[in-house]
Formats: sequence, C-alpha cells, structure tokens
Amino acid sequence: MGRGSPVFSGVSGHGRLMRFDTPDDVIAVLDAGDEAVSETVALVKDAGATFLAPIEADLAGILCRSGDIESHLAIISRDFRIPCLMGVTFDSDEPDDGALVVIDTEAGTISVEGEG
Repeated sequence: MGRGSPVFSGVSGHGRLMRFDTPDDVIAVLDAGDEAVSETVALVKDAGATFLAPIEADLAGILCRSGDIESHLAIISRDFRIPCLMGVTFDSDEPDDGALVVIDTEAGTISVEGEG
C-alpha cells in the first residue's frame, strides 16, 4: 500500500487513519476522548507538525508525507517510541480516513488491514 523511512525499528503500530492538517483536527480528537487518540494513526504533511503536541504521546502511529529521520516529528516519535514513517508515499490512493492501517517499522511499509 505504501512505504516510508522508518524512524527507528523494533516497533509496529496499527489504528484508524486520520489526517491532521490543522490544530482543529487535534481538538476534534481530544473532544472524542482518550480511546480515540490511542487508536489513531496520524497522517500529516508537515514534518514539523507541532500542533500534534497535545496528543502525540498517545497516538498509535504517525505517517508523515515529508521529512526524514532528523525531522522534529521523527525525533519526538523516537522519544515517545511511537511507530513512525517519514517521507511516506502510497502506491495508489491514500487510504480513507478510518481505514485500519498497519505500520511496519522494520520494513518501512504501510498496509491496510484486510487488503491483500
């Protein structure tokens, strides 16, 4: 389904994909409660993505379309041991919000659970 540069290996993550483009997206997840955060894989464009700070430590994973392992988002994800891929590209269309995605940091791959 997709590939990216692993920030560190030895972890994997899965959860419901949600795009985060603005601080309002973070507020919506905060309003939904702790369980919503812990089951969310964030898809972001900006490798800085400082607006994720209120929820970052509790995310199931992070996929970032830009940046590399030295980006701010990558450093923070290592600190919190959050499965993270940077410079993510998808083989075809991005999965829809709500799709159950699996992050494999050993292989640097993303797959959608239930798809071959």
